[in-house]
Amino acid sequence: MRRLIITYLIALSVLTVASVTALRLAWPEQYPSLLFIIPLFFALMLGVMAWLRHVNVKKGKDRSIFFLTYRVVKILLAIVLLLVYFTAVGTNLVPFALIFAIYYICLSAIETALFMKGEKKS
Repeated sequence: MRRLIITYLIALSVLTVASVTALRLAWPEQYPSLLFIIPLFFALMLGVMAWLRHVNVKKGKDRSIFFLTYRVVKILLAIVLLLVYFTAVGTNLVPFALIFAIYYICLSAIETALFMKGEKKS
């Protein structure tokens, strides 16, 4: 789990720097307000992942329950975040959603790869 957390935080940092830099240089007039919410959301998801894993291990349940629960919670919280942003801010929706999708895909791929490595070892 420690390797997953470190890799996840590094990827989150790289994505944050890359997205802010790319938007500021390539598309400054479309820079979405509250863009910092995206990295905060995924940092929160890392905490949710750790908590769900802890609860799963504590109750002695199968790991597949953890994987399924985490994916469902992540999707639901992502939908809530996007809906709240779209209703609260209402401007620059496309850049925000595009950046959110890039984060989601990249970090989900990293999670999945590391989860698969962990399953092969056990």
